[in-house]
Amino acid sequence: MNLKQPSQMSRTAVLVEGSLMVALGFALSLIPFFRMPWGGSITCFSTLPIVVMSLRHGARWGVAEAAVYGFTQALQGIGTVAAAGTVAAMALCVLLDYLLAYAAIGLCSPIARLFTKPMVGISMGIAATGLLRLLSSFMSGILIWSSFAPANTPVWVYSLTYNMGWCLPDVAIVLGAALALSRVPALGGTLYGTRTLSLSPATRKEA
Repeated sequence: MNLKQPSQMSRTAVLVEGSLMVALGFALSLIPFFRMPWGGSITCFSTLPIVVMSLRHGARWGVAEAAVYGFTQALQGIGTVAAAGTVAAMALCVLLDYLLAYAAIGLCSPIARLFTKPMVGISMGIAATGLLRLLSSFMSGILIWSSFAPANTPVWVYSLTYNMGWCLPDVAIVLGAALALSRVPALGGTLYGTRTLSLSPATRKEA
């Protein structure tokens, strides 16, 4: 079996593809279905290109491109970052709400490879990295945005409910879009690299 592995692509080609994926994700992020008042939004599956990058080229490339994407989101949400107040709080906001939160999405590939069926793996990868993103934003809510919690409401309850309100629907939209695209016969295997994902270790050795 002779399948072209993502690692066989030239570094330049992967960098170009990654740049295009970041640009596409940024463009999709400009089409929000709903924006929360202090950061967080439900978008038109804007993180799907990052998921695709991770699945096609692995966690190293996925995390790197996701971090770059997170930086572009920090620039887009500079007003929210500034609202954190102090320089230290703003730096922590960029780290937790943007860089780490989005970099987590780049881990979709190694999670997906834990499962035998490609689309089950991809679904679990999207769900698991979505929870990691939620965890990062949850910690941000506790450490940075505690003053916004309503009176008599525990900070952790406020942070959890606030971030679940936008993160879970956004992940669900990305998951739905990923599954829908996978049903396109000429697109699914190439887009997600599922032909590679579906290879068992024994089959890969034979290849």
